[in-house]
Amino acid sequence: MSLQNYRGFGRDAWLLVAYSFASAFGGNIAWFIFPFYLKSLGFDYTNIGVVFSLSTLAQAAVLLFSGPFGARVGYKRTVLLGVSMMFLGRLVQVLHPTLWMLALGGVLIGMGMALESPSFMALLSGEVEDGKRHYLFSLSSGIGTIASALGILVAGFLSRWLSYGGVFSLVLVVIPIRFAIVLFVRPVLERHSRGLNLDRSLLVRIGRLALPGALIGLGAGIAIPYMGLWFNQRFGTSLESIGWLFAFQQFIMGIGMFLLPMISDRFGSVKTIVSFNGTASILIGALPFSPAFPVAAVIYILRTILMNIVNPIWNSFMMGFFEEGERSTAMALNSLAWTATFGVGQYVGGVLFDMSLVWPFLITAFLYSLSMVVFWGFFGRAETKGYKPPSA
Repeated sequence: MSLQNYRGFGRDAWLLVAYSFASAFGGNIAWFIFPFYLKSLGFDYTNIGVVFSLSTLAQAAVLLFSGPFGARVGYKRTVLLGVSMMFLGRLVQVLHPTLWMLALGGVLIGMGMALESPSFMALLSGEVEDGKRHYLFSLSSGIGTIASALGILVAGFLSRWLSYGGVFSLVLVVIPIRFAIVLFVRPVLERHSRGLNLDRSLLVRIGRLALPGALIGLGAGIAIPYMGLWFNQRFGTSLESIGWLFAFQQFIMGIGMFLLPMISDRFGSVKTIVSFNGTASILIGALPFSPAFPVAAVIYILRTILMNIVNPIWNSFMMGFFEEGERSTAMALNSLAWTATFGVGQYVGGVLFDMSLVWPFLITAFLYSLSMVVFWGFFGRAETKGYKPPSA
């Protein structure tokens, strides 16, 4: 196990890592401040759930075809198209903050994310040999997660001086930077992957990976989008304190992502995913019973790190089941399963939080636990070999 395995990536790989940084930085400014922005406009949890859900369901609808679309049109072009749609959506939300215009902007953002994400992952996957893929994925995710922490800190700090809408509008500066970075990436994969046969074997492989993700998506949608509001309502925590909490959690998780591939090399991807996510499931069930903010903060930090730190390992594990030409489609359909259920969960969560500050967490804990049972049932015997660097 060695950090030397992070060396040797090419120019385009590092450009894509830089893109991850910019994407996460701007995206988390918007993610953190958006619920408070909506609350300041007078919307309740149910209205917020409508805005969130329509965006996510639009993303799910486009994910039905975004994988084959990216393979046919080209991964780079598809990422650029997706980023452009995200910019247009955020612009609508900044200029016209009425309920249905906010929802329309969210729909455009969801569509853009559906186009961008699978093609970005396919581009990233093509920049490294199979044995080191989980290192590049972890590098990209780790850098992105640290950028997420910075974005949350910036949003929390600036909310002292600017209106929520003013902070939210800063994302309009960051999205064009993402576009510019992708322009410099060479479209290597676009010389391949023009055709795709959606046969039974491919669909079965996708389905086995998508079902656990769908259960996680449903559980996450019910609770996670409302965490900032929950802390504020449950403990009276200030926005700046919530920002520091979220940022600290993201920073620790980002550092941990650099170490996780080495853990995966030793114990295997499946055992790593199940042990981390399983523990996180218990913690989120305990969260609403926290007697004070410091206790809840510790539980939240541990839960979020354990749940999300394995994402690059999960993505790399999934990519290993597919050929190059199948990867954007596999990623798109897997994302569809998560996104569609996440969208449903967001609406359900909005309704539940208007009624209770406890039940959403218990339901989420159950769904997370069930997903790990299903994942272990499908892949518990799968062998995942660690990367061994070539001898000097």
